[in-house]
Amino acid sequence: MRKVQVTAVFWTLLLAVPFTAFALSLAAYTTEHMSEMITWVASVSQATTVGGRGWLPELSARWPEVVGMIVGQIIIMTILIFARQTKLAEDQSQA
Repeated sequence: MRKVQVTAVFWTLLLAVPFTAFALSLAAYTTEHMSEMITWVASVSQATTVGGRGWLPELSARWPEVVGMIVGQIIIMTILIFARQTKLAEDQSQA
């Protein structure tokens, strides 16, 4: 029983210490370079869209279409499920 506890503590520390150090260094790097990262993301966004509008305006213009397609697919799947259940009920009542 004692060996299990030692092994669990060993592996926990072996994994926790490096990942904690990595998370702290990543948080510090992000804090120091946030303005540069935002500038880079904005420039890439404008360079990769038609008309240079950026991704956020493009996505905000398209979200109603995406929502409509998702709702339509949900309706179609619901109809198919109910039709299948009705067919199964008819098959069972005839047997």
